[in-house]
Amino acid sequence: MNPERWQQLKDLFYQAAEQDPARRAEFLSRACAGDPALREEVESLLAAHDGSDTFLEQPAREAPAEPVLETADESLSGQKLGPYSVIRKIGQGGMGVVYLAEDTRLKRQVAIKALPPGHTRNLDHRERLKREARIAATLSHPGIATVYALEEHGGNLYIVCEYVRGRTLLEAVKEGPLPPALLLEIAIEIARALVAAHEHGIIHRDLKPEHVMRTPEGAVKILDFGLARFQTAEQREWSSPNRLTKAGMFVGTPAYASPEQLLGLDVDFRTDLFSFGVMLYELASGTHPFEAADSVTTLARILEAEPAELTQVCPALPPGLDRIVKRCIRKTPLQRYATTRELLAELEGLRPGLRDKDPQASREAESAREPGKGLHPLWWWQFHQAVIGCLYYSMLYPMWQVKVWTPGNLGRLLFFLTVAAVAVGANLRFHLWFTSAYYPVELSGQRRRVAVLIRIADILFVALLLAAALVIHDDHEVITTLLVAVAIGSLCAFLLIEPTTTRAALGTRKTP
Repeated sequence: MNPERWQQLKDLFYQAAEQDPARRAEFLSRACAGDPALREEVESLLAAHDGSDTFLEQPAREAPAEPVLETADESLSGQKLGPYSVIRKIGQGGMGVVYLAEDTRLKRQVAIKALPPGHTRNLDHRERLKREARIAATLSHPGIATVYALEEHGGNLYIVCEYVRGRTLLEAVKEGPLPPALLLEIAIEIARALVAAHEHGIIHRDLKPEHVMRTPEGAVKILDFGLARFQTAEQREWSSPNRLTKAGMFVGTPAYASPEQLLGLDVDFRTDLFSFGVMLYELASGTHPFEAADSVTTLARILEAEPAELTQVCPALPPGLDRIVKRCIRKTPLQRYATTRELLAELEGLRPGLRDKDPQASREAESAREPGKGLHPLWWWQFHQAVIGCLYYSMLYPMWQVKVWTPGNLGRLLFFLTVAAVAVGANLRFHLWFTSAYYPVELSGQRRRVAVLIRIADILFVALLLAAALVIHDDHEVITTLLVAVAIGSLCAFLLIEPTTTRAALGTRKTP
């Protein structure tokens, strides 16, 4: 569809959405006279809009969901479901409620997905839950959460599946863009899991950062196949009279849905590739490519707009990843990858180029974002930068006293040179601390850029403290002792301590 057609479609959709539902048919008859295909497309968008009472108002990144009100009586927390002892609720959405539980037979923790309160007797919802269990159970892959059983207790259905510890990619990207090496590894792991699903004829249809978990060990797992479909010739649900999703109805999360999915058309595995591309763009840049204030505007941008070039938003991108992302988010399915395995092969082909480009930056960025037990070496490196910065500033008062006690220009010269050394050395260390915490992918370049300035400031700072101590040592022994002690301590810090913390945290010893 060309841009003019998209613009026409969007304008008509907005106008029709503002009409009284009873008058929409009359409005569309006039507006789309002689163009039945245009009317059908507008009606598909209206069906997506009307499929949820809050579709227009809800955040673009949330899936349309039925309102769920849970009371204490409806919660399963603390209850026994056969051999499973429910511990607490760990998640909830329109498609279900997820609890952490213990399998008392095997003494392991599991996740139990139940229907939302108020929907436990709904036949369509029960069938959807059964379908999710069947689909997920056909997959056996380390990148996909394992389904153990479909249980029925007290007339209600429950999916018992693997409990995945860690955090979602949504939580990770809230801290900023992922480092290039980590981004590429995560992309490859997700693509491998998608290959396994797609080659079994399964499309996820709701792939987004919330549905991908990364464990403390670094493993990546795709969760929640509640909207998944079979695509094999024997199991095409859209040819079945019992199909759960009506033609023209949108399902999924608007911000990550493909154009064909938003239009309510039949989809194949390439709708997952579009969602994958959107997710990679966001993980790489920290910015959603089609971000808008509401779902309808997001929907329109997905249908008609091209996002900013990823290389402009994220200059440190692994070479070639922008081309892969751009192909994944093509508007037309035929312009995307012919197979998911082809996508995986291209991603794996980027690994050597990334290592050759900047292996040190890859190690540093991975260290900066990798969760671990206890205090990570990066924490000690950050602590060192902050403490040294504060120590430098704290010495301005003693040096001011030296200025007061030293007649003539010498005292003023010592003080103002110390101010310059502190301003450079302390502020640049604070800058590196901030970069490591919020923009880790840029840390390597920033360290190289400021290393010489920091080292000059360190040497000047120590020299000035020793010079000031020499000037006042006859009359002010206490301050003299303080100046000498701080000078020696600073010398040890940047010659001995800092190289060790830097090597442990960032894998190098030449710069701060």
